[in-house]
Amino acid sequence: MAEEPFFFSHDRVQLFAMMHTPAAAPHATAFVMSHPFGEEKLWSHRVYVSTARALAARGHAVLRFDFRGAGDSSGLTPDTSLETHLADLRAAVAELRRRLPAVRHVGLIGLRLGASFAALAAEEGVCDGPLVLWEPILDGEAYFQELLRSNLSTQLSVYGKVHETREVLQEKIRAGTPANVDGYEIGKSLFESCARGDLLQPAAKRYGGPTLVVQIVANEKLKEREDLGALAQAYTAGAAARAVEQPFWREIKPFCARASNLERVTVEWLEKLNA
Repeated sequence: MAEEPFFFSHDRVQLFAMMHTPAAAPHATAFVMSHPFGEEKLWSHRVYVSTARALAARGHAVLRFDFRGAGDSSGLTPDTSLETHLADLRAAVAELRRRLPAVRHVGLIGLRLGASFAALAAEEGVCDGPLVLWEPILDGEAYFQELLRSNLSTQLSVYGKVHETREVLQEKIRAGTPANVDGYEIGKSLFESCARGDLLQPAAKRYGGPTLVVQIVANEKLKEREDLGALAQAYTAGAAARAVEQPFWREIKPFCARASNLERVTVEWLEKLNA
């Protein structure tokens, strides 16, 4: 397996990427990975790396990249939106195809908000291969409210009290002043385009490719999420699965360099498609 870091230009920004290429001729299906937002990207990074390597070891080329305003890519987070993330995914798929013209199909793999971006990109025809959605965010409004609560926790830690409530923070964001959440800024365009209850609804989908929706649970006894099951059913070739893992996209006590169960569930599903 070869691993090549590089930048590619798109829409006046430089996006950082890492290509994982199998040692032998690549499988006809390759993947682009869509990372989650903010701190969740940081904590899930090693899982993304280990998954990409596992797929490459099985013959699939994989391109990991940083959205504009994230990681080593250029641009500023407050300038991003749902539209810029979808455009970046489209550019990443095009770059993979340019570098590996023998690849016939490109699938998307995403986690949390990155999974939502991947699903929405698939609806726009960005990919034509397997779509893998790990714990996707369906309710964007609830997700961003959770992020803003983190800002309140920071205020309590620094000042001993809350100076700006979530309502005040939202008003400032809509007025053009970004809110800082764990060192990542949420700007007006991103907030208004993604903080919606209907960000990713379990309604009939246009995308007809094989789709896997994975619920990640810390304990196998936890209840199955009906909304994720309904999302899987909304796809013509959709399937639902569960993987027992700690929430590795958060700051938790055990460091997760690999999500073995999640990786196994994903790989086994892909192998069944190729059987």
